[in-house]
Amino acid sequence: MRVVVLVPDNSFRALQRALRARDVIERAHDVGSLARRVSGDVDAVVIDPSILSDTEWARARQMLESPDLPVLLYAALDASNVRRIVAASGIGVHEVMLRAIDDDPAAIRRRLDTLRSPAPPTRVLSAIAGRIAQLPTLLQSATVPLFCAGKVPRWADGLVAIAQLPRRSVDRWFGSAGLAGTASLLDVARLARAWVPIVEQKLTPTEVAIRAGFGRSRMLAVHARRIVGVSPMHFAVKLNADEFVARLTRYATRG
Repeated sequence: MRVVVLVPDNSFRALQRALRARDVIERAHDVGSLARRVSGDVDAVVIDPSILSDTEWARARQMLESPDLPVLLYAALDASNVRRIVAASGIGVHEVMLRAIDDDPAAIRRRLDTLRSPAPPTRVLSAIAGRIAQLPTLLQSATVPLFCAGKVPRWADGLVAIAQLPRRSVDRWFGSAGLAGTASLLDVARLARAWVPIVEQKLTPTEVAIRAGFGRSRMLAVHARRIVGVSPMHFAVKLNADEFVARLTRYATRG
């Protein structure tokens, strides 16, 4: 695997720990050198948008428009960075990994290996990024991790606490952006994580229910039938990944 990165020192070291001995990691120091390095065959491009100037970010956005470029956005989630992450997700389906939240070596390795086949949470984030961009920065910072690998709050009040906004304000902002209510968005985020373990890894709904935060398989089944119209045990038979993502997106956007 050939990986080209434009990240700060701490992220570079984390990536080095995640790669295998036979992998090659090349470090660019600006967007110009990044563009030159990715002109050939590359298996992964890792970018931290927060380290770029406004001018470099404008150039990087042009690169992100290429559907053939396998990009991982790897950055700390803070107020100064979240808008760039959301903007990049809206440009294309790019994986997002949050520094010091979901970036242990095994998780980094899995993301790099699957960049060309993004999982449903990443695809839903990309589909609703334009709506998330309409939210206040604090609420964007609380919403983006729902579609990464961080913990999804069990209840709506948990997301409200993270956003540091009144519950009514959160629901009002979601509504004005064309997003579902707080509880519904949490349900979509949890269910989006169920596809890969059930369909691709062949885990049982009971195992996945606990992992995805539903607690019991019955609750997973109830939410799945309500949101995508199919029980988890029939995902692979009655849905493909594209239709699963489309139904999640419709539900998340009141469609």
